[in-house]
Amino acid sequence: MPYSGDIAYSDMVAAMLPLLKFQTKALTLFHVIETPISAPLDTDEMKDLVAAAEVKIKPLSDWLSKQGYRVQTKVAVARHVKDAIIEEANDPRYSLLFMLKRRKRRKPLSKSVTEEIIGHVQLPVVTILV
Repeated sequence: MPYSGDIAYSDMVAAMLPLLKFQTKALTLFHVIETPISAPLDTDEMKDLVAAAEVKIKPLSDWLSKQGYRVQTKVAVARHVKDAIIEEANDPRYSLLFMLKRRKRRKPLSKSVTEEIIGHVQLPVVTILV
């Protein structure tokens, strides 16, 4: 399940409701910090960004834990968000990919991150438009 600091908490809670149908008890909140090609991936600055992202995810993780879920959080640093999500989602431990899709204007003939991911993962993808 992705985490984005740009989505209001109420939207995240509303987006969680369809997931309850699957009776899933274990969730992984996954956040990707995208970096430009010119920036090194393993620096103290990146470690600070990862730590800050983990702090932002904690309230949602705590809330989900109180709802009875076993929650794991992961923060990745990658050149492209879609590549990091595809790599993580193709891990055989996962049985479902839950994604939030924002209403956003795109360039003509371009695919959204969600659309690109759907074609490259082996598991079912649940997409919620927020």
